Amino acid sequence: MGLGVLTALALLAPTATVQATAQPEEPDRIVVEDGVTQPVFSYDDAVREVVRVQSPVSSQDSGEPDMIYVDIIRPAASDGDLKVPTIIHTSPYFAGWNDFSNNRHGEIKPPPGAPLDFFPRYYDNYFVPRGYAVALVDLTGSRASTGCADVGGPAETEGLAAVVEWLAGQGHAVDLDGDAVSADWSNSKAGMIGKSWDGTVPNAVASRGTEGLATIVPLVALSDWHTDFWANGARHGGTPTLWHDRHSDNPAMAQECDTVRAELAAEEVDPDPSTDFWQTRNFVKDAADVEASVFVVSAMNDYTVPPVNFGRWWEALEANDVPRKMWLSQTAHEEPFDFRRTEWVSTLHRWMDHWLQGIDNGIMDEPMVDIQRGPGEWTTHDDWPVGSSAPLWFGNPRDAGDPPQGTLQPDPRNSVRDRTATFTETRRSVTQMAAAPTTADPRRLVYQSPVLSEPVRISGEASVTVDATFAGPNATLTVLLVDYGEAERLQHTNDGGLINLTTQTCFGAGNAADTGCYADVGPRTHVAPYEVVSRGWSYPAFQAGVDALEPGTSYRLRFDLQHHDYVFEAGHRIGVVIAGPETGLVSNRHPSTGNPIEIDLLGSRIELPVVGGPSALRAALD
Repeated sequence: MGLGVLTALALLAPTATVQATAQPEEPDRIVVEDGVTQPVFSYDDAVREVVRVQSPVSSQDSGEPDMIYVDIIRPAASDGDLKVPTIIHTSPYFAGWNDFSNNRHGEIKPPPGAPLDFFPRYYDNYFVPRGYAVALVDLTGSRASTGCADVGGPAETEGLAAVVEWLAGQGHAVDLDGDAVSADWSNSKAGMIGKSWDGTVPNAVASRGTEGLATIVPLVALSDWHTDFWANGARHGGTPTLWHDRHSDNPAMAQECDTVRAELAAEEVDPDPSTDFWQTRNFVKDAADVEASVFVVSAMNDYTVPPVNFGRWWEALEANDVPRKMWLSQTAHEEPFDFRRTEWVSTLHRWMDHWLQGIDNGIMDEPMVDIQRGPGEWTTHDDWPVGSSAPLWFGNPRDAGDPPQGTLQPDPRNSVRDRTATFTETRRSVTQMAAAPTTADPRRLVYQSPVLSEPVRISGEASVTVDATFAGPNATLTVLLVDYGEAERLQHTNDGGLINLTTQTCFGAGNAADTGCYADVGPRTHVAPYEVVSRGWSYPAFQAGVDALEPGTSYRLRFDLQHHDYVFEAGHRIGVVIAGPETGLVSNRHPSTGNPIEIDLLGSRIELPVVGGPSALRAALD
């Protein structure tokens, strides 16, 4: 870490600390030392203003154009000769109910109608003194923005793109008095950042090639809204109408969104990802139009935003040679400010300086990918993914134990004792499916490799293929990839694997209204005998393209497991569990049937993206 990167980082304190403001004599340009911008602009004297940017979309039943509400803070020197870039954080949560504000740090915006004294998050405290504007944008239909929340649709995307374009000198905006206002203080470059839905919008705006958008930093964000609700015909919790209802909290829009809501309700029930509705909300397909650089941060154990979102987005960005960087953590739906704070603020600072201020600080010459291996353990890599497909076949041992244990073998000729295996379809939790693999359980099939003689790293997307026969017309299958072996692990199923501490850290400048101080966060760990590495699901009738299964007919099913980068350590076993519906799936579509499901082992296998390919896997199994 270069000196000066965290110049304004205060000491740990048990309570919030009001920090000193920057130098009274402000320069008319940014100051750079050690390759990063320095905090030379006053936070107290910064300009605070509100603008309402006109969207090209009218999503309201009245036909009035949507107006997007933007709170801005910027250095006072930008009213003179200084031109500054803008860091944009857009959210449907600024009126309340969000992960960052309620679960961890307790921040929402004050009521609208006047410039803010308090800006949620640390972006203003840290970046404004360094020569940036920060814009907090109410998502379409939320808080003080008009329009209707169409959950990844054109109203949302075009409304936020209009804000970026206004900062680049295009479009129309007014102040709180209704007078036209321009961003004559802007250097025409913007970067977007946010977590979850807040990070999904940057992906959407970047995928349309928006002018003025120089970089995006999506944190545990969707790249394809369909994956938030469906996978191979299996349905996860939530619906677009639920998100619309929950976050349409601008009271002025209460009678304006019947049409949008009806469209959501009509289209969301179709599990087919190729419909126009879902394709409009699929940003991966438009990666060729991305002009901005992309810094992806995601959580490999996140099933709020499934890992397929970072995996396929990253692969599409790579295919289109988009400048990019990525961090992958072992948390679940957590952001780097909480799981790697000091390194994150330093890295984000250098990233924004490079892409928004034009500073050649070498960040693009560093390893492209950082991956968390365990609590506090990170490795760096030049590319991702790097695995090659290596198959393992399912089978029963020739010398059956009591109960007989399924095996995973690299050679199909040595794996099968009995051609078929049967289990009863029962709705259960992932923990119930994966635990105690050697205990007899008619509600699942468990297959384990021999003990590994050396580590096996997978990098990318695994898949499982099974030939299955069903006793009834409907069924649901869940497949788990499991690491069986005791180790200290991040307890990501409990609050994402993190815990708030009693100390605080202050970032950037602050005052009594906005201290810039936040509770420290530490890892939550446990010693566990196994780890569920990845998952996949199938509603076989959907995959087969039929309304109902034909009992007694064999169907070939493919499960694309969630993207991951994981090391199975020496002394552990690679495991695969095949079972019925997990409890994370919607119960009325995926109930327990109690019917038997028969798997043809000769036609079934798992393909692992092993670094080093089949030879590396075989060597570890010798």
